[in-house]
Amino acid sequence: MGNVQGVGARERQEDSFAILNAADPEALERQGLFAVVADGMGGLENGDAVSQTAVSAVMNGFYAQPEEEPRHKLLRLLTEANRAVNRMLGPENLGGSGSTLVLGLVQEERFYFLSVGDSRICLFRDGSLLQLNREHNYRCRLELNAVNGEGTLEEAQSHPKAAGLTSYLGMGQLAYVDQPEDFVAIRPGDRFLLMSDGVYNALTVLELEQYLSLPAQEAAEAIGKAVEEKAWPGQDNYTAVILQC
Repeated sequence: MGNVQGVGARERQEDSFAILNAADPEALERQGLFAVVADGMGGLENGDAVSQTAVSAVMNGFYAQPEEEPRHKLLRLLTEANRAVNRMLGPENLGGSGSTLVLGLVQEERFYFLSVGDSRICLFRDGSLLQLNREHNYRCRLELNAVNGEGTLEEAQSHPKAAGLTSYLGMGQLAYVDQPEDFVAIRPGDRFLLMSDGVYNALTVLELEQYLSLPAQEAAEAIGKAVEEKAWPGQDNYTAVILQC
C-alpha cells in the first residue's frame, strides 16, 4: 500500500485516513486489507474533528465482528461513524459541519467499497483509471433535473453550488449511500485509489494514470509532489491511499 497527505493552501488539515492490517500478516490473511478516507468539509466548523471522529469510529468498529460478511461490515462501520459524528455535533449543530467517507476492503481476491459524499474510489487496471463510486453533490441532482426537462446540462456544470454535498456524515440521517450489490473481482496488478477532492481537482486522469503505474508508495509520493507543484490558489487538503494487489 501507499499513502500521501498534505495541507495544500489551507490553514489546517481536515482530511483523515487510516489503513488497517498492512503490517500484520495474520490479520491481513484473516480480515483483509482495509482503508478509510474522510474529508472534513472545508469552510464549516470542526471539519478536522468531524473527520477524525469518523475515522476513529471506523477503526474501533472494524475488529468487533471478525466473521462478518464484508458488505454488511462496511454498512455497519458507516452506521457507527455517522452516529459518532452526529453525537459529537449534537442535535443543534447537525448540518453545520460534516465529512465525506470512503471505505475500501481487499479480502480473498475481492474488493468491497462504500462511499458517502464526493471523495472518490477508483480502480487502476491495465493502464486506465476507472471511478467506481458515485459522488453525492448538487451537480448530479441538477443533471438529473436537466434530463427531466428542468434546466440544462450546461447549467448543471456551471452552477455556483454544483460542488455542494447532498449527502455527508454530520447531516443527521444520510440522504445517499453508494455501495454496489457485488464486489470487484481483483486481477493481479490492480490498484485501488481512495482520494479526497484535493487530489482529483488538482490532477487530471491522465496524470493520475501516469503516477499509478509506479509501485504504490512511489505512486503516492508522485501524486503528492504533483499536487504541490501545481500550486493552485486555494489548493484544498489532499489525501490519497493506494492499495496494490
